[in-house]
Amino acid sequence: MTSRVVVLGAGAGGLSAANRLAARAGGGPDLDIVLVDRSREHVFLPGYVPMMLDGAPAESFRRPLQDLLRPGVRQVNGEVTGLDPDASSVHGTFGTLEYDHLVVALGVDVGWPGDAGSAGELAPWTLDGALAGRKALHGLGEGDRVVVGPSGVSYRCPPAVFDLAVRIKAATRARVDIVHPWPRPLAPFGEGPAAAFAAMLDSAGVGFHGEFHLAQADGGTVRSADGRELPYDAAILVPPHRVPSVVARSPLTGENGWPEVTFPTFGHPRYPAVSVIGDLAAPALKVGMAGTLAAFQAAHVADRIAAELLAGDSGNPASPPPGEPVMSAICFVDPGDTGSFLHCDFTAPASGRGPADCTLMPWLPYFRHAKRLFAREWFESMVSGDVGGR
Repeated sequence: MTSRVVVLGAGAGGLSAANRLAARAGGGPDLDIVLVDRSREHVFLPGYVPMMLDGAPAESFRRPLQDLLRPGVRQVNGEVTGLDPDASSVHGTFGTLEYDHLVVALGVDVGWPGDAGSAGELAPWTLDGALAGRKALHGLGEGDRVVVGPSGVSYRCPPAVFDLAVRIKAATRARVDIVHPWPRPLAPFGEGPAAAFAAMLDSAGVGFHGEFHLAQADGGTVRSADGRELPYDAAILVPPHRVPSVVARSPLTGENGWPEVTFPTFGHPRYPAVSVIGDLAAPALKVGMAGTLAAFQAAHVADRIAAELLAGDSGNPASPPPGEPVMSAICFVDPGDTGSFLHCDFTAPASGRGPADCTLMPWLPYFRHAKRLFAREWFESMVSGDVGGR
């Protein structure tokens, strides 16, 4: 009997999960793997930064989805309009899909609700922000003031605002200040990385304003919740990261408005046939939002589902149940003249045992080259389903 796994979202987590399931199924008829996404392309989201700063073409960081799918993955394009876990079904512009297992990897909606105000959308966390930010940088110079920072605590690739600010300082020679909810640069990532990032900012002449919870940005001024103000000529602010509306109005969310997730299975506590991975799972697991982390989570979930659904099938030797998931996230740090590599193991916070275990590699120019190689490797291996497992 054929079982169906529906994967929602073809970002890092969803694409990796679908491809790994296909690899586990071995092309056999026992598993119907359906990958649903509104787009027909997969985008390497960190590519928005070189698009803004270096003028890199958008085509370098996106690929047709069909070129990245393993045989055995069925692609369905359309908008998801409803989740009904009580009936084990998903509704959308494509119709209704019933499932035996559902993997929710829809990511987050990134952008300013309604009118962004006079600050505009200039941060490279969206395509529009990267392109508008590139244009804004060309008009800045010595004597201008630039404010860089996130609109909230949870956002993709948290370390990126810091080396972005350093790169903007070098490119424009403007005065650059970072506003951030953390008391120190990279505070949750440990004393070593925090001290190294603080030194990086000091060396570049970039100011840091900690415990700055952004309340307003308009009229050339950013204001914190406690009343502090900074003037700006350009505000490079990471837009809010929100739960997609289709998830927010579903039974999957908890009191905080985000999906409930259990560790180490990534399953939903009330719906055992539903798994949640990637950015949507980050608040529940108290971990960062990162594509590499989503890919590792996807591997664990795919292995768990395959072990359950394919066990005992004559054409598919039973896979052993997965052990503890890999909870690794990596981030390349590129202040412009050298580079580094931040690795974090989020097993401890996800399991309630303490903070993340993070290591920042020594500064080496090689890491700038490695960052460019990683963008290419992303399409060739990271989302292929080969990454993950202990």
